[in-house]
Amino acid sequence: MSVGRGLRKQDMVSGDRIESEREFFDQEAATLTDEDLFLPESRIRRYRLACPSPLNIPLDSLFAHLLPLEGKNVLDYGCGNGENSILLAACGAQVTAFDLSPVSVAKTRRRAELNGLAARVTVDVHQAGQTGYAPASFDVVVGIAVLHHLHTILPAIYEEVARLLKPGGTAAFIEPVANSPLLRALRSMVPVKRHATEDEIQLVYKHLEPLRSSFSSVEIFHFYCLERLHRILGKRVRKPLRWLDYHGQQLFPFLRRFYGQVLIIARN
Repeated sequence: MSVGRGLRKQDMVSGDRIESEREFFDQEAATLTDEDLFLPESRIRRYRLACPSPLNIPLDSLFAHLLPLEGKNVLDYGCGNGENSILLAACGAQVTAFDLSPVSVAKTRRRAELNGLAARVTVDVHQAGQTGYAPASFDVVVGIAVLHHLHTILPAIYEEVARLLKPGGTAAFIEPVANSPLLRALRSMVPVKRHATEDEIQLVYKHLEPLRSSFSSVEIFHFYCLERLHRILGKRVRKPLRWLDYHGQQLFPFLRRFYGQVLIIARN
């Protein structure tokens, strides 16, 4: 593998790991049908109308922070099968998206066609940290569940994202986290598969600290603590527990280490 612009030799990812990730996501994307790729208007409307609320899931809050997107150039950083690319385009953005997986990229293009948004979505096969896009090309960079696959090279990823943003631009990421040693220990005792791929991890705060070297401001919003009890108590309790999660962390900030996902908003 060649050393790409912005990715130092010590930050490189092994070729075997890259091939393993590409193969996994190629196989996952290959199972998607046109029916799977079409997004109903009700789902698109949800994010067009996103606003701050204690009942938001992370994606609701991400769109609430980024709207309005009309006329903005947005990069979907590690787009997967393109669902978020389509939501961003449906909210008025001109979207550039990339992924390591050629099959995922093909599915993203097909999803854009099926949803009538092909003119707003450009998709490329690239490797994170070596995208080759011009500096200051984007108003917004969005990454959903991508950083925890890149945990060995995060400083280089943050540098690339900051370089790709225009002055005053915004980066937004949603990621799984495991900041509580107690919960990590308990989770290791549960006999269920914890990761989709072998090389991914749940992030901890130390993985996010290098963001502060690349961005002028970084905000972290926490989700999913008590709400995880819905697996035992049933779906009907999800919203009340989400409300408690939102207010509980405001009253008792030390509880945030027990939350399972974060939304990160970083600004140049």
